[in-house]
Amino acid sequence: MKKIILTILTILLLPALINAAEIDVSHKFLTKEVYPGEAARVNLIIKNNQAIDDYFKIEPNALEMYPLLSFSAFKDVIPPVRSQVDINANQEVILPFDIYIKDDTEPDRRYTLNFYIKSGTNKEVKVKYPISVDVDSPEELVKITTDMPDEITPGKDLVFSITFRNQANLIIDPIELYVDSELFSKHYTEKFYQSPYEIKKTLTFTPEPTTKAGKYQLGIRAYKRKTLRGKLVKTFEVKANPDIESKVETTSGFLTRTITVIKTNKGNVDIQDHYELPITWFQKLMTSYSKQPQKITSGKIAWLFPIEPGSAYTLNIHTDYRVLFFTIIGVFIIAIGIIYYIRKGVSVKKGIFKIKDEKGAVTELKIMVHFTNRTSKPLKDVKVVDILPNILTLTKEFGTLKPNKVQKGANSSRLIWNIDELEPKEERIISYKARTGLHIIGRIVLPPALLRYRNKERRIIDQKSNKIIFFSATQKKGQKD
Repeated sequence: MKKIILTILTILLLPALINAAEIDVSHKFLTKEVYPGEAARVNLIIKNNQAIDDYFKIEPNALEMYPLLSFSAFKDVIPPVRSQVDINANQEVILPFDIYIKDDTEPDRRYTLNFYIKSGTNKEVKVKYPISVDVDSPEELVKITTDMPDEITPGKDLVFSITFRNQANLIIDPIELYVDSELFSKHYTEKFYQSPYEIKKTLTFTPEPTTKAGKYQLGIRAYKRKTLRGKLVKTFEVKANPDIESKVETTSGFLTRTITVIKTNKGNVDIQDHYELPITWFQKLMTSYSKQPQKITSGKIAWLFPIEPGSAYTLNIHTDYRVLFFTIIGVFIIAIGIIYYIRKGVSVKKGIFKIKDEKGAVTELKIMVHFTNRTSKPLKDVKVVDILPNILTLTKEFGTLKPNKVQKGANSSRLIWNIDELEPKEERIISYKARTGLHIIGRIVLPPALLRYRNKERRIIDQKSNKIIFFSATQKKGQKD
């Protein structure tokens, strides 16, 4: 039984073994990628392994190229394969030809076209040789077009459409569609049916009035599973649209005025603008500005400034006479206060009367201390202290009030008067005489006199007079300091 089976298998396989031995067939693709509607360039290599020369018939399977068959991907073989090829013994030939793919072939699949190769001298020598072609999706699987205009005006509605067309006999689900630019963006997820099939999208967009003038790009892309399958880049231009809005407000108050200037650029280009204000020289002294003017003349001031799109220039001009007004009021109040203080307080003044000889030299002085109580309260325990430098000689001549004590020191004499009380509005004059030495020439300084008393709160108050400066041998008058 086993011998019978082996005999039958040997009989069945013998022709194949003979064919395999007699003919070697191979091929080589000359194109790397093949898309629907294109051709795969192939070199078919046939080697005659027989010991004799032979001729061979080569033809593709006609049914696999039948144009009406939906499963057929092949349209033609060009140039037509020769019906007869002579091949010498143990030699090979290379037959180049193009296998054309139908336009509506579904991509991303492998299709096989069988070739029949038969010996013209031996019917047993024949081969059915398949050539498989991988049909890829075209790079532009989706063709994109748009009617977007080349120029657009900012601030106005823009309506345009984009058409996505499927160029392959292939359902794409989903297809991701992106519309992007610097001004706007859109995203759609759609289902694409076989060619011819298209999707049309209508877009409405209003660019901002401040959109900068210039050239922009609109990028439109179609993706299948994150793979780019269609692309279109549209360049368009945003036109220049100058538009400036001016607003001036004046606010007045007590001796004040504020002018607020607001210039707003509502266009899309840079604008150089200005503002002028008539003004007098006196108003200039009383006016301040939030921004310094660029031009100042006798009758007006001016500001020059650029404004970028979407920006505003704000200027505040503030005229204020209150400072001058309150300064005058303040000076007036201070003056009244000083006068009041002088008239209402305790006043101490020191003066001299000079007696000169025939040559103009000072020989004798009459020194007077004049003090007045200008307050409304009596002064208690009043003490007057005056100092006489030793370069002057104290005489025994005093006024109505003699000092209670005279204290002599190394450099000066100290005269002290004690007064129990000084009534309101009461004034006193203390005087005494002193002589100058003949050898004294030049500047002499008499220190201030001191008035000490107790006020109504029983606090001890010291108040000094002016000091006296005079020249003993000149014509200059006594100076007060």
